[in-house]
Amino acid sequence: MEGQNDQNDLKVKKIAVAVIIVFHLVGLLGFLIPAAQPYFIKLVPFHLLLMFAVIVFAYNADVKRLLLFVSGVFLCGFLVEVLGVSTGKIFGSYYYGNTLGYKIAAVPLLMGVNWVILIFSVGQMLKSMKVRNSILASLTGALILVGFDFFLEPVAMKFDYWHWDWHEIPVQNYVAWFIVSVILLKFYYALGLKQQKYIGTAMFASQLIFFVVLYMTTGTNIFA
Repeated sequence: MEGQNDQNDLKVKKIAVAVIIVFHLVGLLGFLIPAAQPYFIKLVPFHLLLMFAVIVFAYNADVKRLLLFVSGVFLCGFLVEVLGVSTGKIFGSYYYGNTLGYKIAAVPLLMGVNWVILIFSVGQMLKSMKVRNSILASLTGALILVGFDFFLEPVAMKFDYWHWDWHEIPVQNYVAWFIVSVILLKFYYALGLKQQKYIGTAMFASQLIFFVVLYMTTGTNIFA
C-alpha cells in the first residue's frame, strides 16, 4: 500500500511539474507575440492562482503546517507591500498598475500569493540541493531572490505590474527584498515543511526563465 501511495504521489508531482512548465511556456510565447500580449496580460492573475493551487494540492504532508506557512507569508508579504506603497520607506517610491488585479490599500491581493510562491519555491529548491543549515539556506535563498528581482523589475514596469517613480529602480528595493526574503525563508525553515520532489525547482526555474527571456526582449521584440 505504501509503495502504491508513493507511485500515486510521484504521478501527481509529474503532472504538477508538467502544468508548471507548459503554462509558463505558453505564457512566455503569449507575452512575446505583440498581438497576443493584451490577452495574456489579462490572464496573469489566473496564472498566479493556478501556480498557487499547484503548490497546495500537490503537497502531500502536514496540511496544517502548509496552511500556517501560506497564511503567514501571505499576510507578511502583503502587509510589507502595503507599508511599502503607502510610505515609500521600505522598497522606495512605487505604485501598482492593473495587471495583478484587485487591490486593497493600493496593493493587489495577489502580491501576497506571489510571495508565497517565491518563498516556497526557493525553499524547496534549496532543500533539494541539500542546504540543511536554515540560516545559510535563508541567506542563500534571499540572494537568489534578489537576482530574480533584477530581471523581474524592468518586465514588471513594461507590463503594468507596478511602476517606480521617475522610472528608476532604487538600490533600496534590492536591500529590502533581501531582508524580507531572509525573514520569510527563515519562517519557512522553522516550520519544517516536507520537501516535494521537483515542484520547487520546476516552479522557480520556470519563473526565472520566463522573466529572463522577457528582460532580454524588453527593448527589441523578436516577434515584432
